[in-house]
Amino acid sequence: MTGIGNVANGNNGQRPISLRVLGLGVATIALMVGTQPAYAQTTGPVQDAVEGADEIIVTGSRIRRDAVESTVPLVVIDFDQFDEIGTTDLAEALTELPGVEEGISQRNSNNFIQTSGLSTISLRRLGDDRTLALINGKRAVSNSGNADRVSVSTIPAGLVERTEITTGGLSAIYGSDAIAGVVNFMIEDDFTGFETDARYSTPEASGGEEFRLNATYGTEAMDGRAYFLIGGTYRDEKMIMADATRPNSILPISFDDPSFSNNDSFADQPNQPGCRPEPANNDFHCFLGNRSSFTPGGVFEGGDAWNVGGVWFNDRSLQPSDRTGSSDFFSDVDGYNFRPDRTLSGSREILNLGATARYDFTPDLTGSLTALYSSVESNTIGGFQNVSGTTRYGLLDADSVGNISSSHPLIPVEVEETRSGSVSFSRRFVEVGQNQRINERDTIRLMSDLKGSLSDNFDFELYGTYGYFKQEQQNPNEINLARLSAALDVETVSGNIQCSDADRRAEGCVPINIFGENSITADAADYIRYNGFGEQSRTQYSAGGYVTGDLAQFGPHALQAVFGAEFRREEQSTTGDPDGDSIGGLDGDPTTNDVFQTTLATFPSVQSSYDVVEAFGELKLPLSDNFTAEAAARIANYTTVGTVYSWNLASTWRPTPNLNFRANLAKAQRAPSLTEFFSPARTDSDGLNDPCSGLLADGTGITGISGDGSANADLAIVTANCLSEPGIQAYFADPEQDPDFDPPGSVNGPNSGNPNVREETASTLTLGVGYRPEWFDGLTLVVDYFRINIDDAITSISTQNTVSLCYSASDFPNNRFCDVITRNPETGFITEVINFQENLNEENVEGIDVTLNYEFALPKIPGEFDLRLNYSHYLEDEVVFEGIGGEEITTTSLGEIGSADDEFRATMSYDLDKFRLRYTLLFEEGGVDDPINDPDPSFERYFKTGDEFFHRIYARYDFGADDRYRIYGGVNNIFDNFGPILPSGLDNGSSYNIVSDLGDIVGREFYAGVRVRF
Repeated sequence: MTGIGNVANGNNGQRPISLRVLGLGVATIALMVGTQPAYAQTTGPVQDAVEGADEIIVTGSRIRRDAVESTVPLVVIDFDQFDEIGTTDLAEALTELPGVEEGISQRNSNNFIQTSGLSTISLRRLGDDRTLALINGKRAVSNSGNADRVSVSTIPAGLVERTEITTGGLSAIYGSDAIAGVVNFMIEDDFTGFETDARYSTPEASGGEEFRLNATYGTEAMDGRAYFLIGGTYRDEKMIMADATRPNSILPISFDDPSFSNNDSFADQPNQPGCRPEPANNDFHCFLGNRSSFTPGGVFEGGDAWNVGGVWFNDRSLQPSDRTGSSDFFSDVDGYNFRPDRTLSGSREILNLGATARYDFTPDLTGSLTALYSSVESNTIGGFQNVSGTTRYGLLDADSVGNISSSHPLIPVEVEETRSGSVSFSRRFVEVGQNQRINERDTIRLMSDLKGSLSDNFDFELYGTYGYFKQEQQNPNEINLARLSAALDVETVSGNIQCSDADRRAEGCVPINIFGENSITADAADYIRYNGFGEQSRTQYSAGGYVTGDLAQFGPHALQAVFGAEFRREEQSTTGDPDGDSIGGLDGDPTTNDVFQTTLATFPSVQSSYDVVEAFGELKLPLSDNFTAEAAARIANYTTVGTVYSWNLASTWRPTPNLNFRANLAKAQRAPSLTEFFSPARTDSDGLNDPCSGLLADGTGITGISGDGSANADLAIVTANCLSEPGIQAYFADPEQDPDFDPPGSVNGPNSGNPNVREETASTLTLGVGYRPEWFDGLTLVVDYFRINIDDAITSISTQNTVSLCYSASDFPNNRFCDVITRNPETGFITEVINFQENLNEENVEGIDVTLNYEFALPKIPGEFDLRLNYSHYLEDEVVFEGIGGEEITTTSLGEIGSADDEFRATMSYDLDKFRLRYTLLFEEGGVDDPINDPDPSFERYFKTGDEFFHRIYARYDFGADDRYRIYGGVNNIFDNFGPILPSGLDNGSSYNIVSDLGDIVGREFYAGVRVRF
């Protein structure tokens, strides 16, 4: 092997058992200050690789160089390191490092339509779409239909020799998306022999068991001219469910305002922890009971009658025993706890296979081919579907399900006692089954290259790649709302109950009884059940080449150069659910536009593609023995956004053998993805406080509006604009409406691509210093400063801001905000607000990384110790945008839950002969839920969580001839810390309670494994 982890001269070509690169600390230090004989930072192989004379290529440049000359922070994790981290997932292992975060994971994509089951990486908190993932330094096809993102779970971990993480803008080297940095997975290409590795882990709480099996075989032929490797990884990950073994996951609570009205005083809310026993305060929030008003037995007539556990109650003759007077259904007591039995983390079954072949045609010409195949099957389980009589279906103002007719023959006497016309209802349809997101994802990746020498000074590489990704998704146990409406509309003929609509009867309509628990028959459930389906595929082609070598000689130093070009084509094909896709319609025909019929919110059908042609170059000139200057540039022409430019300027200075400085200034860019550019509107539901809410016909009533910068709005302009709406005037003319304009609090807010969106650009700066003091043997220190400023960030204006910006504008309705708003001409209610992708914001991230490594031995104690500390401090993490009234608004997430100022990781290792023991401490800093609006403990809605600490231990022992056997094991989360409770009602909470960046839903976990090689 060449590069980091070079062991070509050791272990007879076998994959080494000794640890080659020990994570962030060692790799960063090695690449900053080098390795001298006086500083043995790890075992022999790494020392040889880093300080050896051989020039190598590492992520961050295509120029061959000593690894110590990297001009950007470079972290290398090798094959063995993943076992020590204690996880089977590459993405989980990488996110232990400061500055590396989950983009999409099993825990944060529960029940998501497009992304459940993916594992992606985000650098510097800038998102996985600004983190470029490479395989063998080449682009890889996306594993997502709505963004450019590579799922790490599709890469065979057993074949990954090392992973290189480079932070900072690298678009001049690798092209679009490399704004935050690059994660490069290098596939093994030099291992000989056979190796197998089996590992099993199990949490102390229920679910979450994992089994992993790696197998690799590599061989040489024809006196070493030919090489072949084949291998794969199989993983089986079980679901983790919300249940009593993780008790906080099923607590029916929220963070909300306590209420002390007569109707619900029996809830004893003042005795909830943190709640004050005094009259209601609309601003005061605390942990309260929280259950759903959608119950399996149904709630009828606005809460006048309800069924719980098969028992009927109403506000007349059937009051619960704990009530006095005429009390309606109260959800916090009578409601349904929907939290148990949902997945906190879904299941996955993964098979990743790979093969590499290499052949030396001549000593100066080598060809290679790498083929990777991945099959990932995942499943998440959500709740049961909820429906009420007001649930709408249709694109805009189509039918709602409707109330139950007063003549319905199945209305029970308990509900009849409260009825005053048709019967309204809300119900949870447990008989239909729980929602699921079942995904089958297959990925094929082919990479070929031809490398050789053109002369004594110049080498070349030609390469081509092909990638194909396909996702098929099943979405069972949704509800066909049109069928439900028909099944509720029944009549009695000759003593038999049947559906009233003859056409529906012809298609098999089954009358449905929703009164009480388990009242829906299997036939009725089958009739209304809808099993949705969606399919997506991505195809990527690329071809390119470059030459590299010494362009000119300047005294004793050569001007090294790289010149190359690349072509890439990206294609996407998406087929949305035929009964939920506004583009495909009921019949799947994209030329028709039928109504939505089901509860499934699916993705729209679309076919799109773009091409890009790029030219790039790099220059490296050593100006002295200790100082080197570098430059890189790239020009790319997209069929979508036209021509874009990127560049890098960098330098390294080593004034002494123990001190190294580096600097890198870059302009990077990210072109819009296929979804951001081409996607039709994708249905979504958003909350909305209509700026016209409260308006009276005489022009009074509006006291304020919502949205960023709303305090700057001129309410006189808002009032005039609202009064000019014909729909609102029609509302006032309707005698059945309230005197003040009272629209609903939610609206259809579809997200949409935009063919006018352009690339976003980033200015990045990295400054670093590495120091290994002679006066402190074994100690090394690396400090890096980074700053990333993104202009024209691609995003969308929120539904709330869009509407408020429209109605607070003096040029109403002739502005781009009003253009995307639709109001019902009869009621005046807003029915749709389209959220187009636009170049809107400026995003800035700034911080400092510190890596410290200390290797030492203690007197009279055999063996060696190794202490590593990795620390990141964020100085800035902000978004700048234009708010209402034209004011520039700056928001920062620093100090917010999940966006800590500080990240910290420490390890202590002990090595004695063939035994190794490692302890790891992970620190997760707490934060305030809403540091902008509620930044102080004296604020009524203030909520803060404390810091969290997680502890791990790992041990291994190697034995047998040539150390060919290894047993290992460990305990993750030793003290069984699930993390804080962050329920719904918080900006950073959810009804999953313990699912957050500060928690570990697995809890205490034990694992063991064995590795054998021949």
